[in-house]
Amino acid sequence: MKKVRVAIFISTLYALFFQATPYTGIPDRFIFGMFLLSPFVVLYMAYVILKHGKPSSYTFEERFYDDYDYVRNGKEQMDAE
Repeated sequence: MKKVRVAIFISTLYALFFQATPYTGIPDRFIFGMFLLSPFVVLYMAYVILKHGKPSSYTFEERFYDDYDYVRNGKEQMDAE
């Protein structure tokens, strides 16, 4: 689980740094390079989460949100009238 946290942390730092680069005076070529590299950072993060993440022990019907103890009662759907 530690590997997942590290991947998420690194990807988040990369995204925050990328968002801050236009205001720091970094050359446009470097920003464009970061832009081209960003899909690979996200893909790596998704790969690590899917490979090393812990699957939920609940089904979608048991818990609508996995991180919140919300019991579905069947009335969540909006009526189309």
